[in-house]
Amino acid sequence: MNVTDTAILAWHGSRNPAGRRLIERITRRVAGLLPRVTTQIAWVDVEPVLLAQTLATAGDCTVVPCFLTAGYHVSHDIPDAVASAPGEVRVTPHLGGSLDRALMARVAEAGGPGKAVVLASAGSASPIARAEVDAVAARLADAVGVPVRVGTIYQSGPSVGDALAATGEADVLIVPYLLAPGLWCKRLAALDARVAEPLGDHLDVAAAIAGRLLRTRRPSAQPALSLLS
Repeated sequence: MNVTDTAILAWHGSRNPAGRRLIERITRRVAGLLPRVTTQIAWVDVEPVLLAQTLATAGDCTVVPCFLTAGYHVSHDIPDAVASAPGEVRVTPHLGGSLDRALMARVAEAGGPGKAVVLASAGSASPIARAEVDAVAARLADAVGVPVRVGTIYQSGPSVGDALAATGEADVLIVPYLLAPGLWCKRLAALDARVAEPLGDHLDVAAAIAGRLLRTRRPSAQPALSLLS
Protein backbone atom coordinates (compact mmCIF):
# COMPACT_ATOMS: atom_id res chain seq x y z
CA MET A 1 0.00 0.00 0.00
CA ASN A 2 1.31 3.44 -0.96
CA VAL A 3 1.82 6.03 1.76
CA THR A 4 -0.55 8.41 -0.06
CA ASP A 5 -3.42 5.91 -0.34
CA THR A 6 -4.46 6.39 3.28
CA ALA A 7 -4.98 9.73 5.03
CA ILE A 8 -5.13 10.03 8.81
CA LEU A 9 -6.68 13.31 9.90
CA ALA A 10 -5.25 14.04 13.35
CA TRP A 11 -7.59 16.15 15.50
CA HIS A 12 -7.30 17.36 19.07
CA GLY A 13 -10.36 15.46 20.28
CA SER A 14 -13.53 16.74 21.91
CA ARG A 15 -15.86 15.85 24.76
CA ASN A 16 -18.59 17.76 22.94
CA PRO A 17 -20.79 15.51 20.75
CA ALA A 18 -21.41 18.41 18.36
CA GLY A 19 -17.65 18.82 17.95
CA ARG A 20 -17.20 15.15 17.13
CA ARG A 21 -20.08 15.23 14.64
CA LEU A 22 -18.50 18.23 12.96
CA ILE A 23 -15.15 16.45 12.64
CA GLU A 24 -16.89 13.43 11.12
CA ARG A 25 -18.66 15.74 8.66
CA ILE A 26 -15.41 17.42 7.62
CA THR A 27 -13.77 14.01 7.16
CA ARG A 28 -16.60 12.92 4.84
CA ARG A 29 -16.12 16.10 2.82
CA VAL A 30 -12.39 15.42 2.47
CA ALA A 31 -13.18 11.88 1.34
CA GLY A 32 -15.56 13.31 -1.25
CA LEU A 33 -12.86 15.64 -2.58
CA LEU A 34 -10.31 12.79 -2.75
CA PRO A 35 -12.34 9.64 -3.50
CA ARG A 36 -9.26 7.50 -4.20
CA VAL A 37 -7.86 8.13 -0.73
CA THR A 38 -9.00 6.16 2.31
CA THR A 39 -9.62 8.80 4.97
CA GLN A 40 -10.00 8.27 8.70
CA ILE A 41 -9.98 10.20 11.95
CA ALA A 42 -7.39 9.99 14.71
CA TRP A 43 -7.17 11.83 18.01
CA VAL A 44 -4.24 13.49 19.75
CA ASP A 45 -5.83 14.28 23.12
CA VAL A 46 -8.96 13.75 25.27
CA GLU A 47 -10.27 10.68 23.42
CA PRO A 48 -9.59 7.13 24.69
CA VAL A 49 -7.89 5.93 21.46
CA LEU A 50 -5.02 8.20 20.45
CA LEU A 51 -3.00 8.70 17.28
CA ALA A 52 -0.20 6.27 18.16
CA GLN A 53 -2.73 3.45 18.53
CA THR A 54 -4.39 4.35 15.22
CA LEU A 55 -1.03 4.38 13.43
CA ALA A 56 -0.13 1.00 14.90
CA THR A 57 -2.65 -0.65 12.56
CA ALA A 58 -2.96 1.90 9.73
CA GLY A 59 -0.01 0.76 7.63
CA ASP A 60 1.69 3.25 5.30
CA CYS A 61 -0.17 6.55 5.41
CA THR A 62 -0.10 10.34 5.43
CA VAL A 63 -1.04 12.27 8.58
CA VAL A 64 -2.62 15.72 8.33
CA PRO A 65 -2.37 17.68 11.61
CA CYS A 66 -5.79 19.37 11.78
CA PHE A 67 -4.56 22.22 13.97
CA LEU A 68 -4.39 25.95 13.36
CA THR A 69 -1.02 26.56 14.99
CA ALA A 70 2.24 24.72 15.60
CA GLY A 71 1.63 24.21 19.31
CA TYR A 72 2.65 21.27 21.48
CA HIS A 73 0.39 18.74 19.80
CA VAL A 74 1.86 19.54 16.38
CA SER A 75 5.47 19.92 17.48
CA HIS A 76 5.63 17.01 19.95
CA ASP A 77 2.62 14.69 20.24
CA ILE A 78 2.18 14.01 16.52
CA PRO A 79 5.92 13.49 15.79
CA ASP A 80 6.18 11.18 18.81
CA ALA A 81 3.24 9.10 17.59
CA VAL A 82 4.66 8.94 14.07
CA ALA A 83 8.08 7.87 15.37
CA SER A 84 6.50 4.80 17.00
CA ALA A 85 4.48 3.77 13.93
CA PRO A 86 5.48 0.48 12.27
CA GLY A 87 4.67 1.67 8.72
CA GLU A 88 5.94 4.53 6.59
CA VAL A 89 4.21 7.75 7.66
CA ARG A 90 4.40 11.16 6.04
CA VAL A 91 3.21 14.27 7.87
CA THR A 92 1.84 17.31 6.04
CA PRO A 93 1.99 20.87 7.38
CA HIS A 94 -0.79 21.81 9.78
CA LEU A 95 -3.68 24.02 8.64
CA GLY A 96 -2.45 27.35 9.99
CA GLY A 97 -2.44 30.24 7.52
CA SER A 98 -4.72 28.51 5.01
CA LEU A 99 -8.12 29.67 6.26
CA ASP A 100 -8.14 33.45 5.84
CA ARG A 101 -11.07 33.31 3.44
CA ALA A 102 -13.07 31.26 5.93
CA LEU A 103 -12.34 33.81 8.66
CA MET A 104 -13.58 36.60 6.41
CA ALA A 105 -16.75 34.64 5.70
CA ARG A 106 -17.38 34.25 9.44
CA VAL A 107 -16.93 38.01 9.92
CA ALA A 108 -19.47 38.72 7.18
CA GLU A 109 -21.95 36.16 8.53
CA ALA A 110 -21.76 37.80 11.97
CA GLY A 111 -22.75 41.19 10.57
CA GLY A 112 -19.34 42.67 9.86
CA PRO A 113 -16.38 43.66 12.02
CA GLY A 114 -17.91 46.60 13.86
CA LYS A 115 -15.38 49.03 15.29
CA ALA A 116 -12.85 46.38 16.33
CA VAL A 117 -12.25 42.63 16.24
CA VAL A 118 -10.87 40.26 18.84
CA LEU A 119 -9.33 37.13 17.32
CA ALA A 120 -9.90 34.47 19.98
CA SER A 121 -7.29 31.73 19.92
CA ALA A 122 -6.77 28.82 22.28
CA GLY A 123 -3.36 30.15 23.30
CA SER A 124 -0.01 28.41 23.36
CA ALA A 125 3.29 28.48 25.20
CA SER A 126 5.03 28.17 21.82
CA PRO A 127 6.38 31.44 20.41
CA ILE A 128 6.01 29.98 16.92
CA ALA A 129 2.31 29.30 17.50
CA ARG A 130 1.77 32.77 18.96
CA ALA A 131 3.54 34.36 15.99
CA GLU A 132 1.26 32.43 13.63
CA VAL A 133 -1.84 33.82 15.34
CA ASP A 134 -0.39 37.34 15.31
CA ALA A 135 0.18 37.02 11.57
CA VAL A 136 -3.42 35.91 11.03
CA ALA A 137 -4.63 38.87 13.10
CA ALA A 138 -2.52 41.29 11.03
CA ARG A 139 -3.91 39.93 7.76
CA LEU A 140 -7.45 40.06 9.13
CA ALA A 141 -6.96 43.71 10.19
CA ASP A 142 -5.78 44.60 6.69
CA ALA A 143 -8.82 42.85 5.21
CA VAL A 144 -11.54 44.28 7.47
CA GLY A 145 -10.07 47.76 7.97
CA VAL A 146 -10.47 47.90 11.77
CA PRO A 147 -8.06 47.06 14.61
CA VAL A 148 -7.74 43.36 15.46
CA ARG A 149 -6.48 42.27 18.88
CA VAL A 150 -5.57 38.72 19.85
CA GLY A 151 -7.14 37.25 22.97
CA THR A 152 -6.44 33.79 24.35
CA ILE A 153 -9.03 31.44 25.78
CA TYR A 154 -6.75 29.04 27.59
CA GLN A 155 -3.25 30.34 28.28
CA SER A 156 -0.27 32.54 27.33
CA GLY A 157 -1.35 36.07 26.64
CA PRO A 158 -4.13 38.56 27.30
CA SER A 159 -7.48 36.85 27.76
CA VAL A 160 -10.29 37.41 25.29
CA GLY A 161 -12.05 39.48 27.95
CA ASP A 162 -8.95 41.65 28.45
CA ALA A 163 -8.54 42.10 24.69
CA LEU A 164 -12.22 43.01 24.41
CA ALA A 165 -11.91 45.67 27.12
CA ALA A 166 -8.70 47.03 25.60
CA THR A 167 -10.44 47.88 22.33
CA GLY A 168 -12.35 50.68 24.07
CA GLU A 169 -15.22 50.12 21.62
CA ALA A 170 -18.84 49.17 22.16
CA ASP A 171 -19.30 47.34 18.84
CA VAL A 172 -16.70 44.58 18.84
CA LEU A 173 -16.81 41.25 17.05
CA ILE A 174 -15.13 38.22 18.60
CA VAL A 175 -13.88 35.86 15.89
CA PRO A 176 -13.00 32.39 17.22
CA TYR A 177 -9.80 31.07 15.67
CA LEU A 178 -11.05 27.58 16.48
CA LEU A 179 -12.10 24.61 14.39
CA ALA A 180 -14.91 23.03 16.38
CA PRO A 181 -17.61 24.09 18.86
CA GLY A 182 -17.20 23.18 22.48
CA LEU A 183 -16.51 24.57 25.94
CA TRP A 184 -14.31 27.38 24.65
CA CYS A 185 -17.04 28.65 22.32
CA LYS A 186 -19.50 28.60 25.23
CA ARG A 187 -17.13 30.80 27.22
CA LEU A 188 -16.91 33.27 24.35
CA ALA A 189 -20.70 33.38 24.02
CA ALA A 190 -20.93 34.55 27.65
CA LEU A 191 -18.96 37.74 26.88
CA ASP A 192 -20.66 41.04 26.13
CA ALA A 193 -19.96 41.13 22.40
CA ARG A 194 -21.05 39.63 19.12
CA VAL A 195 -19.38 36.27 18.49
CA ALA A 196 -18.83 34.71 15.07
CA GLU A 197 -19.04 30.99 14.38
CA PRO A 198 -15.91 28.83 14.62
CA LEU A 199 -14.23 27.85 11.37
CA GLY A 200 -14.98 24.16 11.26
CA ASP A 201 -18.15 23.93 9.20
CA HIS A 202 -16.85 26.23 6.47
CA LEU A 203 -16.16 24.30 3.27
CA ASP A 204 -12.65 25.76 3.07
CA VAL A 205 -11.59 23.64 6.06
CA ALA A 206 -12.12 20.40 4.15
CA ALA A 207 -10.59 22.02 1.07
CA ALA A 208 -7.47 23.02 3.02
CA ILE A 209 -7.04 19.45 4.32
CA ALA A 210 -7.48 18.05 0.82
CA GLY A 211 -4.96 20.57 -0.46
CA ARG A 212 -2.37 19.34 2.04
CA LEU A 213 -2.94 15.79 0.84
CA LEU A 214 -2.79 16.73 -2.85
CA ARG A 215 0.61 18.31 -2.35
CA THR A 216 1.80 15.07 -0.78
CA ARG A 217 0.45 12.95 -3.64
CA ARG A 218 1.77 15.24 -6.39
CA PRO A 219 4.61 17.29 -4.90
CA SER A 220 5.75 18.62 -8.28
CA ALA A 221 2.28 19.71 -9.39
CA GLN A 222 0.06 22.58 -8.29
CA PRO A 223 -3.24 21.48 -6.70
CA ALA A 224 -6.51 22.74 -8.07
CA LEU A 225 -7.20 26.34 -7.06
CA SER A 226 -10.42 25.33 -5.34
CA LEU A 227 -8.35 23.44 -2.78
CA LEU A 228 -5.90 26.20 -1.94
CA SER A 229 -7.98 28.40 0.34
